[in-house]
Amino acid sequence: MRVEASPLARGRADVPLSAWQLARVCELVEAHSGLDFREARRSLLESSLRARMRHLDIPALEGYVARLSAPEGAEECDVLVNALTITETQFLRDPAQFALLTRHILPTLMAERGTDPDRRLRICSAGCASGEEPYSLAISWRETEPALPRDGWTVEIVGIDVNREMLELARRRLYARRSLRNLDPGWIRRYFTQAEGAFELDAGLAAAVRFERGSLLDEGTLGSERYDVVVCKNVSIYFSGETTRRLVERLHAALTPGGYLLLGHSESLWQRENGLELIEHEGVFCYRKAAAARVAAPAANVRNPGADADAYQRRYAACLDWVRNADWPRAEDEVASLIASGDGLVPAELLMAGIHAHLGRYAEASDCAERVLRLNSLEPKAHLLLGMIAARSGRSDDAIAALRRALDLDGSLALGYFWLGNLYRDRGHIERACAEYARAVTRHDHRELDFTEEFAADLRPAQIVDFCRNSLERLRGTW
Repeated sequence: MRVEASPLARGRADVPLSAWQLARVCELVEAHSGLDFREARRSLLESSLRARMRHLDIPALEGYVARLSAPEGAEECDVLVNALTITETQFLRDPAQFALLTRHILPTLMAERGTDPDRRLRICSAGCASGEEPYSLAISWRETEPALPRDGWTVEIVGIDVNREMLELARRRLYARRSLRNLDPGWIRRYFTQAEGAFELDAGLAAAVRFERGSLLDEGTLGSERYDVVVCKNVSIYFSGETTRRLVERLHAALTPGGYLLLGHSESLWQRENGLELIEHEGVFCYRKAAAARVAAPAANVRNPGADADAYQRRYAACLDWVRNADWPRAEDEVASLIASGDGLVPAELLMAGIHAHLGRYAEASDCAERVLRLNSLEPKAHLLLGMIAARSGRSDDAIAALRRALDLDGSLALGYFWLGNLYRDRGHIERACAEYARAVTRHDHRELDFTEEFAADLRPAQIVDFCRNSLERLRGTW
């Protein structure tokens, strides 16, 4: 008797995956590992599911959900998580941050703790993948400024990741030339030998690094000892807002007093900066935990309008009128004068950012928004504008992340729902698009919307709401 292979076993990639079953997979993955795939990275989730179903010859998602839900489903959930968290990495992936580490962070810590009996530094690579980052940390330690007195000091580096396969690759110490492309040729000669068509990392250097498997959200993963430096780059992008807050609390607790936290470029400690001070050195940013003897001041150094607040408000209102009237040269001159006065920097910089954006000068608009975030990383309108610029530039993943962050900080931003709805609609995610449009309409009906006219002087509030309402009515019933 001839047995037909299932559609998935034959390699079909178009087998339908129902929304409620996808949601159930997301719940199981999040319960197992803390990873959130409900919004962004949905295409990665679907492709990984189809690959696993083909491998297991499971023809329908319902059967795969049953396998994950079974008592022995934890092993399969591990395999799925491994597929979902494989990322390309490389040595010295962010050279500026490693320069910050060697030129500022390590010398500062060693100078402050030079009299300690135990002259040891502990560094954690949280989300270490296949080992390039923790090994880069080991190389950075070896290559720290020659004048720095390292005699008597030891460094311990711990790499932590949830992906078992990546950790096995890290322990093998074999890397393709592509992974070494940021390294100085002299460093490659010092720390690698060519073997089996790959580059093998020096065993002596690797001895400073140990690897542990674990989820950063588990109680015992970071251990009872504290770290002087924690590097956690592009890990929180996999988590929901609430889970990210829990993660930041764990990272804060894992730092020694005065310890440093380094994040990825797209990440910030929004809604969780108490006890962590934003540090800038040579144009690179990191966070530092308050020392035991002092309590950190709030990270935001926002300058409020001076004593003559009414005069400032009148000047700002006049600038906004020039924006409304699309008199861009006059608006730009007046706002520049307002910024130069030093009063109300955040509103004025945001208005200038809006002017640049209206004129299509997105790089300058982004610069203004970034300056605002250096003053106050919790400013939702700066994240909103960066999301709008990313959307206009075709970077939809970045746009969705920034707009989500803006709405997490301030749920009244009409343009946030407007742009998110449009982005989801264009991606074919009609249910999510309708949800964003509906939130805008509901908040408008409850008089809870802010229309942020400095970014949309060409759109009236009624136009935004009518667009969301009409889009909602037109799209409902298509999903």
